[in-house]
Order: sequence, then C-alpha cells, then structure tokens
Amino acid sequence: MQLSLPQSPSARLACAAALLIAGEATGFSIPHVAHAWPWFAAVAGVALAAAWGYGVRHLRWAAIFAAGVVLALRTEAKLVRALDENAGIYGPERAVELQVDGNVSEPRRQKNGGWRIFFASHIGPMPLTVAIPAQPGAPPPNTGETWSVDGAISWRTDSSKRYDRRTLWVRRRIDARRVIEAAPWNPRAQWESVGAELARRAGAGLEWNEELATLNRAILLGRRADLTKERRRMFADAGTVHLFAISGLHVMVVAFFLEKLLARLDVPEGARGLVCLPLVAAYVALTGARPSAVRAAAMAALMLAAPVFGRRPNALTAWSATALAVYGLSPERLFDIGCTLSFTVMLGIVLWMNWTRSLSPWFRPGTRAARWCAGIGVSFAAWIAGAPITARTFGRFTPGGLLANIAVMACAHLMVKTGMGALAASLVCLPLAAILNNFAAALTWTMAFASKCVAALPGATFEVEPWTAGACIAWYAAWIAALALVGRVLPQRTLAPRKWW
Repeated sequence: MQLSLPQSPSARLACAAALLIAGEATGFSIPHVAHAWPWFAAVAGVALAAAWGYGVRHLRWAAIFAAGVVLALRTEAKLVRALDENAGIYGPERAVELQVDGNVSEPRRQKNGGWRIFFASHIGPMPLTVAIPAQPGAPPPNTGETWSVDGAISWRTDSSKRYDRRTLWVRRRIDARRVIEAAPWNPRAQWESVGAELARRAGAGLEWNEELATLNRAILLGRRADLTKERRRMFADAGTVHLFAISGLHVMVVAFFLEKLLARLDVPEGARGLVCLPLVAAYVALTGARPSAVRAAAMAALMLAAPVFGRRPNALTAWSATALAVYGLSPERLFDIGCTLSFTVMLGIVLWMNWTRSLSPWFRPGTRAARWCAGIGVSFAAWIAGAPITARTFGRFTPGGLLANIAVMACAHLMVKTGMGALAASLVCLPLAAILNNFAAALTWTMAFASKCVAALPGATFEVEPWTAGACIAWYAAWIAALALVGRVLPQRTLAPRKWW
C-alpha cells in the first residue's frame, strides 16, 4: 500500500508546520540531553545524507522533524544556561544589567510593609518581571533604560511552566540602580505614551461607570491590569476570558474592517494591503505586541498582501507560514500558553471553514440565517480546538463556553468596530467619541451579563485533573473522525468539492 501524501501547496506547508512543532515538542520532552544538541544535529545530518544516498523518498518530512528536535534541544540548552548563570543571589560582583522593556507599574505596597515597582525585562530569550524596592515619589524606571540589579530569580517546580515569565526579586534598594537613561526620543516609550493616551480616550464619556470603562480598555486595548479578580474568575468560568487577549478576534476585525472601508473608497485591491499593514502593525504595537496578537497580525499581513503579488488569499497557507516563522525562530513559544492557544484555535477555525465549504448550504448565502449559522459553527470549532489546552494547562473544562461564545462573539465583533470608531472620532470630536464609547460599553455590559449567566449555570465549568497529552490527542482524533463521518452523510455541493485542507 502506497502512503498518500498531501498534494496541494497549502496542505504541504501545513504538514511542514505540524512536523516542525511535533519535533520541537519531542525535543523539549527530553531536556536531560539538551547539552548534547550538536551531536544530535550531526547524527541527524549523517542519517539523512545516508538515506538520500540510498534513494529513500520524502526525506524532507524527516528533515523538518529532525530540525524541530535540534532547535528545541538547542533552545533548552540556552535557557538552562541562562537560568544556571543568573538564578540565586548574585552578590555585588555578579550584578546584571537589564533593559526596561515596558509595563512599569505604580509603586505597590507589599505584605511586609515595603513598596515595590515591577517592570518587564529579559535575560537572553527568557522573559522576566523585575521587582525592585521603591519609595513613593521616587522617579520610576522608564522604558528603554538600563538598570543594574542584584537579586534572585524565582523557581518553577512545574517543568511545563519552566519558561513562563519569571520574577527577579531585588531585596535592597541599593541593589538596583539606573545605569543608562532612556534616549530623549525613545520609540518604545513614545508608543507607551500613545497607548496610555488611547486608553484615556477609550474611557471618555464613561466617567459615570469606571468598571465599564476598565472593561472597554481591557477588551479593546488589552489593558487588563485594572480588572478585578472576581471579574477575571467570572469570565474564566464562562470560557470567555479570551476576550481580553488581543488576538485573532481583535486583529482580524481591525484588519478586515480597514480593508472593507478602503474597498468602499474604491481603493484598488492591490493597494489596500499596503495601506492596512502599517495600521495593523501600529495597533499590535500599541496593545503590547503580545505573541497571540503578533500571530494574528502576521496572518492578516499574508492575507492582505496576497493580492499585491497576484495571489489569492489562503487562510491555511497564512497559518502555516506564520507557524513556521514563529516556532522556527522562537521554539520556546511552545511554553507560551497564549501563543499556543491562539495558533490552535485559529487552525481549528480554518479547518472548520474549509470543511464546511464543500457542504451544500442549508440557507441561501448572504442571508442573516446563514451568517448566524456560520457564527455558531466558528464558535463551536474554536471551543473544540481550545478545550483540551485549557483542560491540560488550567485543569478546567468549560462546556458553558460553547453557549456563552455564541452571544459574546457576535457582540465582540461589533464592540471592537465601535470602539475603534470611537478612538478615531476622539481625534476630531470628543462628544461623538463619548457617544460611541457608551454604545461600546452597552455591548461590553451585554457580554459581561451573558458570561455571568452562563457561569452561574450548573455544569458550565468543571475542575478536572490536568489532561495528559494522550487525552488531548484522543479528543482531537475523535472529533476529526466524527466530522469525517458527518461529512459523508450531509449533502455535498454540486460543484467539485474542495479538499478539507
């Protein structure tokens, strides 16, 4: 029996991305041999050369998988070395210089009575949150500055979270000092100030309800620091906490809203992408350039730029190319739950849309019933794709999210469009921006109310033992088999159906 391999370019690219990610997952699962990664690379190279000499076919798939294993082992070795060199108390002679990457907090009072300021930084590829002693009124760190710090990095007992953002604790005030001040015109600091100004404008007209203003800022700009723990827990129980992660929902709505606006202005199709791309990149930068947002922006860029080069947009090709770029350049992103969840959910939606495209529609295309049916299907696909990851990572299974997202996703699309319109209007007419902000706040209240009602339903969320990798694979395999059987029963289009990829 001859093995049937995918023939279409988009399917081959998707298989390449899947094999690279599978290879990296394999490499990260054997961290105790990471220091020998050059030997693994040499052995893999010799084995592939020998197989090529003997005429073995389809070696490119084995080469991609082997490259993923070697990349993961090399990254593991680099991150372990960074931890070994910087964990523990440094001592004056071992103070390190760290750059302030942003997210500088106001002075916070600690349980022991002292005050601390937190800011984001990194050591090599490992992200850090630096906590330094502070005194109210003292000048805080500024984005772009370099600080010399002497402290200890927190440990992670869970191996699957060993490369999450860690905290470097500085015990004494004299152990943290400014070494290099920020340049007079620092791009990152300027972007932060612009983001802060947009956050202020997003709350214009909502002075009567600060909680709704906070929710507006969190959903529209990703500013979640002011959300209360009760609110976070409510959205998590309802399975709608993804609203506050600037990801595909937000970026795609912004990108294609701009594209449709330019189409109405009769801008040529090839030029629309060139106009939209800088604006989408600016939005991602203003919201903190989180991995999920960068993923969505990269996919949107490939989709919008396709007509410029005379190509048809292909969602699966865009997803595959973005996955290869992200995980090829930064294999440690496998440990970033937001990035992994974003990629997985987006793949589920893309495959669902391609699967349904070959089916005969029950409703006439373009009608309201057809749009509602499509929205329910996308919510269903997103829940199927994301449920195992949340169960494995957070020990939480939320069937109520399937119900809540049907209402929430429809409101979220309109809320993001309205909120963007309010930000644009605030530049020319603040009263109009206040009216639009209140309309966006009404949609935000509706989403919060729907999430609260679903979270209160019995059986909407379950605390479960973290799923194993085998259970996650079995979940996906069962759904793929079920949809394949359903596809054989449902009526097909009269035209030649497209393949599922």
